Amino acid sequence: MLVFNEGVSAQDSSQTIRGKIVDGTGEPLTGATVVLQGTNYYGIAGLDGSFIIRNVPHGEYEAEVSYISFNKFTKKIVVGSEPLVLSIELQPDVSELGEVTVFGTRDTRTEESERATERNADNIVNVVGARTIQLSPDVSVANVAQRVSGVSLERSSSGDGQHAIVRGMDKRYNYTLVNGIKIPSPDVKNRYVPLDIFPSDLLDRLIVTKSLTPNMEGDAIGGVIDMRMRNAPDRLTVNANIGVGYSQMFFDRDRLNFNSDAVSVRSPHARNGSGYRASMDDFPSANMNFNENSAPVNRTLGLAVGDRFFNNRLGVILAGSYQKNFRGANSLFFEMDVDREDNNPFYDTVEDRQISTEQTRGGLHTKFDYRFSSDHAVEVYAAAIQMEEKLARAYADTNLRIGRSQGPGTGRISQNFRSSQSIQRVYNTTVQGRHDFLSNSLRANWSAVYSLATNDDPDMVDLKLITGSRINSSGNLINEPVLLDRDLRRRWTNNSDQDLAGYFDLSYVTNYRDISLEFNTGTMYRHKNRENNYNQYLLRASPITQEWTGDIFQHSWNLFNPGGTPNDPLNYESEEDVFAYYGMAKMGMRNFQVFGGLRVEDTEFSWISDAPENIPGKTGRRSYTDVLPSIHFRYSPIESGNVRASYFQSISRPNFFEVIPYSSNEGDFRERGNPFLERTQAQNVDVRFEYFPSALDKIMVAGFYKEIKNPIETALLIEGQAIFLQPNNFGTANNYGLEVDVTKYFRNFGIRGFYNYTDSRITTSKIERFRNDQGSLTSRELDQTRPLQGQSKHVSNISLLYKNVVSGTDAQLAAVYTGSRIIGVSPYFENDIWQRSFWQLDFSFEQQLLPGVVGYMKVNNILNTPLRADVRRPNTANPQEVPYLDVSERTLVQEDFYQQTWLIGFKYSL
Repeated sequence: MLVFNEGVSAQDSSQTIRGKIVDGTGEPLTGATVVLQGTNYYGIAGLDGSFIIRNVPHGEYEAEVSYISFNKFTKKIVVGSEPLVLSIELQPDVSELGEVTVFGTRDTRTEESERATERNADNIVNVVGARTIQLSPDVSVANVAQRVSGVSLERSSSGDGQHAIVRGMDKRYNYTLVNGIKIPSPDVKNRYVPLDIFPSDLLDRLIVTKSLTPNMEGDAIGGVIDMRMRNAPDRLTVNANIGVGYSQMFFDRDRLNFNSDAVSVRSPHARNGSGYRASMDDFPSANMNFNENSAPVNRTLGLAVGDRFFNNRLGVILAGSYQKNFRGANSLFFEMDVDREDNNPFYDTVEDRQISTEQTRGGLHTKFDYRFSSDHAVEVYAAAIQMEEKLARAYADTNLRIGRSQGPGTGRISQNFRSSQSIQRVYNTTVQGRHDFLSNSLRANWSAVYSLATNDDPDMVDLKLITGSRINSSGNLINEPVLLDRDLRRRWTNNSDQDLAGYFDLSYVTNYRDISLEFNTGTMYRHKNRENNYNQYLLRASPITQEWTGDIFQHSWNLFNPGGTPNDPLNYESEEDVFAYYGMAKMGMRNFQVFGGLRVEDTEFSWISDAPENIPGKTGRRSYTDVLPSIHFRYSPIESGNVRASYFQSISRPNFFEVIPYSSNEGDFRERGNPFLERTQAQNVDVRFEYFPSALDKIMVAGFYKEIKNPIETALLIEGQAIFLQPNNFGTANNYGLEVDVTKYFRNFGIRGFYNYTDSRITTSKIERFRNDQGSLTSRELDQTRPLQGQSKHVSNISLLYKNVVSGTDAQLAAVYTGSRIIGVSPYFENDIWQRSFWQLDFSFEQQLLPGVVGYMKVNNILNTPLRADVRRPNTANPQEVPYLDVSERTLVQEDFYQQTWLIGFKYSL
């Protein structure tokens, strides 16, 4: 279809042709071409579908408009004294396939499809498509997620995004899907899936759901992250990607590494049986032989091949991705205590750390779909995802001198080295079917799922050297020999998390007069089995006092516990059975839709650990039923706009690891479990206004409120003289906020951004230390109201986009702002640890070099944004120990710098 509109001015002998190219739904066809046959005059549709052909001589021409998967359109036009403004609508290519009609459809990976999904969804969702991901600076799913309104990230020790925080709700309150199916977590402690193990180039799209419907599992309070993997294309498609890069960190210093080949994945106990008595021959020293060298280049490889066979009935795709990245961090970390006189923090020890990591991220997935007819189809999906991380950490540990009543410190300096490696794997196989009956009025969907997640973290070693320098109580420097610390611990841990699940859904669609009705019911069952193995061996230097020679192979130890730790509570097995069923209905009339129902989830959870019989919580069993109603309204006052409102109830189950009565001292604080944890329950209210002025542009304004009963947070607790990091339920919390999400394109330019305001409140009891009127040191309990852990009041993201279809150029400058948030809850009044607010800036660039060949560049963390964390109280006890810091108003706890990373490469598409 071609529509002519008259302009308002003329030129003597040439004229300008303007227009817009869309499909039948009005979505712009970016990249569609308009050619005036027999001439060199042509135009290419920009981001908003518009095109311009300038200086066209007067005359009669035949215009041909073409776009992949659409029929060519030709029309004679006359260029005269008046400018032409053309509106061109292309129709999809249609072909007949026996009894099946197959339509050439738009690619669901496009940004137009993102908007269509958001506009037509029954609930509140945000979508990022494959093309947007490809043009972004992000190489992992975690970093892609931060481009979604309402999402911020928690980062790993190397500064890479790892976990998503949705609407200020900590990562524990979200769950992750692959193709709509929940997957288990390889994380050794938690249910939530670390998103950094998934390469972003395996995705078709990323969908973040913020309001749950009855046919969705109910254990999400923040949101649901659904990774939709690549589907089989309509025709032969080949995509390849190769790139190399470097971390700026290793331009400035060498990389610390160790011989990981010497590490045995299984402990001596696991290799040789439960009765085995280990010897020193089971503990090689090579993984304690640290050295420094230049870091190799980062590299990435990707390949995807797909096609359809047997008259388009069978679709096949095979996609793989490989990334090896060398990252690092330079860090200051202060161990702290609280002054007994004024409840202010003071420094006990400072650690000057250098961290080097080697990350190998890979994924392979394949999908087959077979269409028996237009009414019946089956799909088989299989995936294997792996991430291996080798970490070497070195730090100088200085015991600081402490003033006032705490007495002087030794000022002794020690050198510490840690070697560790972890291998996380996720395997998933899903068979799904779709069957339509009664002229498509009745549809049955089913899924059978097997998933396995594993984590191996073998032979972690902490080597400590007591250096020959210390500062005595008089402030004098004393030089002594460098000694090997007496004790050396070597630890193995691994876990597996296996799911067997089945889903069945039935829907019936009908009409009553002008009212459309849809009824749904379904059920699911999942059996989860999780096993965790932990073994630690204590090696003691022999002789006890050894002066460090600089060569690890010149030192010797005796094995203190040859049987390991078979009775450690972290050797446990847990099982969980979830049986759920739901009913829901949808009613639509003209511009109004209501959709709601009820979901019931029965949970049976049990565990047994190898802890001694006298340990409380050695075994446990929990059974509970949750009835989760929800209702969703959508009103469309105009064709391009919606007003939504929803209410739903949801839960969050404790992590498996948390309920085990363990105790561990591997992190910055001693940790222990809590077998008395309860699940979290929430009531959620959402509203959102949506306006889509074009198929690419959008304006969304949303508000939400959550009432959260028994939220779980990991807090520092005091028991005697010891401080533990332990998960606990904390009363009732409230969380509310506002989201504004805007995308706008202006021919070759675009802007995409969001702003989120989130506020939460929870009140808990804290301890305040002080000296009373009689001069005695004492303490008391006070209530403190604070935000939820991980919640930032202000989060924003803005991306500036440029696309020139004629030159084949794409560029994006993306900035993320994350406001301050609590990352550590203290037992002391107003001593919580706050991460400071920060900006992060990233850049990506693509340039077409040849037909099907594109060169690209990605630069991350351009501003070298650090992680800084403080206690928002002054250090009044020993500020003299850190003259390089201002501790008059707040006391620095941690400061990590990660530097920039660079990636350049080429992509090929057929």
